[in-house]
Amino acid sequence: MMIDSDLLVIILESLGSTDERFKTNIDRFIKISLEISHNSEDFKEEIKNYDDFLCHVYIKDLDFNIWISHSQGKLSYNTNYYENHTGVKRVIHFILKKDTLKRILRQKIHVSEAYMRGLIEIDGLLTDAMMIKNLISYFFKLFKHLINT
Repeated sequence: MMIDSDLLVIILESLGSTDERFKTNIDRFIKISLEISHNSEDFKEEIKNYDDFLCHVYIKDLDFNIWISHSQGKLSYNTNYYENHTGVKRVIHFILKKDTLKRILRQKIHVSEAYMRGLIEIDGLLTDAMMIKNLISYFFKLFKHLINT
């Protein structure tokens, strides 16, 4: 993979910046994450096990939306309401604060722990949330591998 692991570390370290920089850095992080997922044969194989879905992350203290769509074995990303949401079998909404997202991305707290502590609200089926949690966990395994190489 041609992913700059130093850039990933820099982005994660800069998440404590102003709200606008935070949004910019989240955007950069997600784009790099999609590149990782699209270049990893293991991740592509893993995601085949899941039906199409639309994942919405709403950072309520920033009024910022992240929409990630899985369709036909590929992930895509948007910060506006997802226009192509019709026909998607699963839609799940995660509502959380900036600090919680920072802690998850920096791997200071696991998604399931954040949910159990009431730091993440879920609107949708819990089984779909578990599926997405599993994909996030799988992604972070790849992510750790990249940072440590």
